[in-house]
Amino acid sequence: MRYDQVTENVTFLRLNQGSNIVCIALDNELVFIDSGLNTIIARDFRREMEKKYERKTSMLILTHGHIDHFLGMSAFSDCRIIAAESGKPRFERFVNLEFTEEILDNMSRVFPSIKVAVATAKLSMPNLWIKERKTYGKNQELVFQIIGGHSSCSSTIYYAPDKILIVGDLIQADVYPYFGEPDTDMSKWIGALKEWEAEDFQFILPGHGGVLTKNYIPKVRIFFEKLIEELAKFKSEGVTEEDLVKMALLDEGYWSEDAVRKPAYNFSVLNLYRNL
Repeated sequence: MRYDQVTENVTFLRLNQGSNIVCIALDNELVFIDSGLNTIIARDFRREMEKKYERKTSMLILTHGHIDHFLGMSAFSDCRIIAAESGKPRFERFVNLEFTEEILDNMSRVFPSIKVAVATAKLSMPNLWIKERKTYGKNQELVFQIIGGHSSCSSTIYYAPDKILIVGDLIQADVYPYFGEPDTDMSKWIGALKEWEAEDFQFILPGHGGVLTKNYIPKVRIFFEKLIEELAKFKSEGVTEEDLVKMALLDEGYWSEDAVRKPAYNFSVLNLYRNL
């Protein structure tokens, strides 16, 4: 299994399908952040990290309630599973969802490997809910903080010894971002990005894409600010939604040139446009 050794105690598994997974080695335990889509991959990564660090896994922390970040959660069924309390309705919806063929066909448009992943998945509710902020570790070195923005339950995990911030989908690197949830709050999102720009982070670990440095943060903020400004201008000019999605502006972002523009991005832009 190939992974990035970010620092001595932080290991980053970058995945093309589903979210990335992070392992943090505390003094006497391992903590994992997100479980991705695939239970088998999550299980194998956990086993490899336990062998590498010679420590047991104590908890799984979920950055937010989107299925690509927690479908593999049963690989951690014997651990504490921690999430933002504001995400409880999202988790309940997926835990109680019957994955019919029609539903899986629709989800496959976003997550091509979802049918394979569902075959080995076993969803359950997180067993520890956080309302705002919580610290973990013998020296309180791991900080879980609910931020909002991407969704009301979007959260970050900060590992203080190495100055590493794990951001879930508040930064989606090298891909067209998704920001089309009913509870997406662009003001909170941009506000968080501005605050992070003033912090002294060594690395940023996103939910999608590779390991980042602090210099990536303003690229995301500037994109969102420019997009909102341009959409407001188009709305005042009466540009139709049909014409809007054809505009070259929507392809001018911080992602790599080989990134694929998917329907979820168009949906996000239209949702933002309608709510301006």
